[in-house]
Amino acid sequence: MIDRRRLLVGGGLAALATCFGVSACGSPAAPEPGTHPALRRPRPAGVVAFLGASSVAALRPMAAPDTMIGLAASLLPGADGPGRMPDFPGDVFLPERDRPDAVLQIEGDDQEACGRRLDELLAAAPGVAVRWRTAVTRDIAARTGLALQRNPFGFVEGQTNPPAAAGVLRADGSSVLAVRVIRLAHELWAKDSPERQARIIGRRPDGTWLDGAPADAEPRFADDPHGAAVPLDCHARTMNPRTPGTPAPRMLRRSWIYRGSPTAQSTSDDGVVFMAFQDEPATGFALAQSRLATDALAPYLLAVGGGYFVVPPPDRFPG
Repeated sequence: MIDRRRLLVGGGLAALATCFGVSACGSPAAPEPGTHPALRRPRPAGVVAFLGASSVAALRPMAAPDTMIGLAASLLPGADGPGRMPDFPGDVFLPERDRPDAVLQIEGDDQEACGRRLDELLAAAPGVAVRWRTAVTRDIAARTGLALQRNPFGFVEGQTNPPAAAGVLRADGSSVLAVRVIRLAHELWAKDSPERQARIIGRRPDGTWLDGAPADAEPRFADDPHGAAVPLDCHARTMNPRTPGTPAPRMLRRSWIYRGSPTAQSTSDDGVVFMAFQDEPATGFALAQSRLATDALAPYLLAVGGGYFVVPPPDRFPG
C-alpha cells in the first residue's frame, strides 16, 4: 500500500502544470471601483504571500485597488475577526504557512510583473515580513459567463459557485476567506485509470456528469440513490449531495496552482492554493471540510498551510 504522507510530504509529487494568478499587474485593466475581490473575475497569473505583521496599520500601505488583503484573528480580535482556523484531521501545516497574520494576493496577466508589484508593496511597508510567497496561475476553462478553471488533475471545476454575492459577503461588505495550501499526490493519482479518476471526482474532465447530465445542468442524484452512476463518495457528491435536508456549503471557491522550489530534501512542492469566500465558515468551508473524511478524493490531498481571514471592501480597509 502506498504511504500517502510519504508521497505528499517526503517527495513523490510530479511537476504540476504552470502557475496561476490574480489582480492588476503588468498593463492591467483596473478593477471596477468598490468591487470586492471575491466578486472580480479572476486573472490568469499572480502571486500569493503569507505575511507577518504586528498591526493592521502596518499593512495599510499595501492596500490598493489591485491587491487583496485578508486579516487573521491575530490582527482582528473580537466579533469582527474571522476566528482561528481549527486543526482539521490530516493537516500537516508547515511553520511558515501556518495561519499567518495576513494573506496578500495580486492578480494580473504577467507573472513577473505581479512579483515586482509585490516587491514594491513590501518596500513601502517595512513593518511587514514575508513568511511564505509563491507565484500562482489559473488554467482557464472557457465557459460563457463562468470563471471556471481546469484543476491540476485535469478536471474542470467551479460549476457550483454562487452566481452573485449570496453567501459570500457579510453585512458590512467584507468576506471571510478560508485559504488552504494543498499538495496533490500526482504519482498516486497517475496510477488510477481515467475511469476511476472520473468516479473519484464525480464528473468527466470536461465537467459533464457521470449520469449523462451536461456540465451546465444539475445531476440527477435523486434517480441514483445508491450511487450506481455517480458514486456516493465522489468529491462532487460528498461536497453537495443535493439531498433534501442536506445543505450545500455556501461559499465561492477559487483555486490557484502553485509550483514551489524543491524542498531541502530535493522533493517537489507543487499543488493548489485553495480559496473559499463566504459570509460564515460554519455554513461554508467548515461544512465542506467536515465531509472530506468520507470523500474519495481525500487520499490525494494534504493541507500544508492556511488560515481564516477577513477581506474588507477595497474602499474600507481598517487602520
